[in-house]
Amino acid sequence: MIQRLRQLVWAWVWLMILLAIEVGASFLPLGPSARPLVLIPAGLMVGVVATVFMEIGRGPEIVRLFAIASLLWLSILLGLGSLDPMTRVMYQVRTATPSDAITSAAH
Repeated sequence: MIQRLRQLVWAWVWLMILLAIEVGASFLPLGPSARPLVLIPAGLMVGVVATVFMEIGRGPEIVRLFAIASLLWLSILLGLGSLDPMTRVMYQVRTATPSDAITSAAH
C-alpha cells in the first residue's frame, strides 16, 4: 500500500513538473517551427497517466491493443484535420469603395 502511494505521489510530482514546463514554454517567444516542441511535455504527461493511473502495462493484451489503436486513430484524425488549414489558399479580394460605386453608376 505504501509503495503504491509513493508511486502515485511521484506520478503527481512528474505531472506538476511537466505542467510547469508547458506553462513556462507558453510565455517564450517561440516561432511557428518550434511550437511542436511544446507537445513533448504533453506526450510525456499522457504516458505518465497511461502507465501509472490507468495501469495499461498490467492489463490484458486487449487493453494495450485498444490503447495503441486509439493513438493510431488520434494521429489519423489530427493529420487529416491539419490538412485543411495547410492547403487553404488566400485569394486577394478587391473591395469596392464608395467612389467606385458612383463611377459605375454614371456609366
